[in-house]
Amino acid sequence: MHNEEPSAPKVSVLMTLYDKGPFVEAAVRSVLEGTYADIEVLVVDDASTDDGPARVQAIGDPRVRLLRAARNGGRASAANRGYEAARGTYIAVLDADDLAAPERIAEQVAFMDTHPEVGVCGSAARSFGVYDAVSHWPLTDEECRGRMFFSDPVLYGTSMLRCSVLREHGLRSDPSWLLPAEDYLFLLKWAQHTGFANLSSVLTHYRIGEQNQRHGRDPVSDRAAVCRAVFTWFGISAGEEQLRLHLLLYKLSRVPITRADIVALDQWRIGLLRMNAQRGLFPPVHFARELQRLWSGVFHLAADAGVVPAWTHMMRCEEERGTRLLYLIKVTLRRWFGRAR
Repeated sequence: MHNEEPSAPKVSVLMTLYDKGPFVEAAVRSVLEGTYADIEVLVVDDASTDDGPARVQAIGDPRVRLLRAARNGGRASAANRGYEAARGTYIAVLDADDLAAPERIAEQVAFMDTHPEVGVCGSAARSFGVYDAVSHWPLTDEECRGRMFFSDPVLYGTSMLRCSVLREHGLRSDPSWLLPAEDYLFLLKWAQHTGFANLSSVLTHYRIGEQNQRHGRDPVSDRAAVCRAVFTWFGISAGEEQLRLHLLLYKLSRVPITRADIVALDQWRIGLLRMNAQRGLFPPVHFARELQRLWSGVFHLAADAGVVPAWTHMMRCEEERGTRLLYLIKVTLRRWFGRAR
């Protein structure tokens, strides 16, 4: 007699691991104890220096597979090893410090089974740790595509990926990208071949703390690098001044914003709308809506800088002028009284 290969599971839960020993056991168990049993949990260790791999091995569940690495290659490289090793019809991504809701895998499988046009399905997420909040992502493919020039269409750590699309098109993360947001750039590749969706349920709990990749980093330089990559991906010509203006949409600036910045940013905004109307890169209604949301949010950055830039923004953005005027008065009085002390 010979030992037969175990049948492939419906879902490979992919978890990349690097020095998250205190959290990884809870992450793995949150999947194993969920309502969907036809799974493997594929933990791809990236040469951790702590006891994380040992904690995974000690779980002792035959559905858990641990892949070790002799040297650290970065998160994208580890993810690629996982994509290649996964045996499931679907890959469900879970970070090694996060937790899956008990019904997560079952709900996403049910959706993917009945929506073959969708290759990536995410969900809402609850942040916990340093702060608690619930974040929602756009539900439909058009809404996701309207957003994806500015940020991720799906929160990667909540996503379920269709393996047939991954295999057919050879989709992989860029192993040379060692900064945060390689998962966002990875998802842009999927947009060429399949649809996106998000479920409204909170199916993943996202831990906020010092273990996060972005913790302690410079958000301006990191976001600038991502924006350059996105501009290149979509063939959008932008110099350093346009990049600086674009970063204001994320409320990122190293110096106080000025009236001239507001005027120039408004022109950049109008130029993006015109570009999309000409090239049809993104669904126009949802693209315009997301751009308007970001442009509207710049008011608070302007108000922190002073009356003139805030007033300039108010005159160019008609939303909630009464509420914003009250906010500007409060911020200005607080600033004046602070100086008087």
